[in-house]
Amino acid sequence: MQNLRALAASALVTVIVVFGAGPASDAVSAGTSSSAAATTTDDWRWPLAEPHRLIRGFVAPESQYAGGHRGIDLAAAANEKVFAAHDGVVSFAGRVVDRSVLSIMQPNDVITTVEPVDAVVAVGDHVRAGQLIGTVASGGHCPPGCLHFGVRQHGWYVSPLLFLGNVPRAVLLPAVP
Repeated sequence: MQNLRALAASALVTVIVVFGAGPASDAVSAGTSSSAAATTTDDWRWPLAEPHRLIRGFVAPESQYAGGHRGIDLAAAANEKVFAAHDGVVSFAGRVVDRSVLSIMQPNDVITTVEPVDAVVAVGDHVRAGQLIGTVASGGHCPPGCLHFGVRQHGWYVSPLLFLGNVPRAVLLPAVP
């Protein structure tokens, strides 16, 4: 098991991602290590209006119970509008510890979650991609001015960037001693 972990750790690469054609300040650097197959990105939308500024990227945990960052954190203003990333059904809207959380079930056993968000939809509501679902609230693990966006597929957390498109292919660079 140790050899497998060491091999997996040595296989991680850093992916430089640039969204849109904005100025260099809009460049985003995100570490990813998920190999989950993404579904079509045609119907997916960002949960916030542009610009999409990534504060913290997805970091896959070594195991289902290990530490990691199970989503991405996006820069957001207080009370900024939050939109559904995909068509689905609201499966949870309420408080979890110190934050308000909203989860939406999509086709193909995919669940998206945004937090902290004051929901304007309720459990059981059908939503469409791009529909207003709430506003950025306070609380949660990221600092004020932040929205956490997570995606689970078949019960496993995967990088939301796999579903949002515009992610260039990874370029493997030689290992630095």
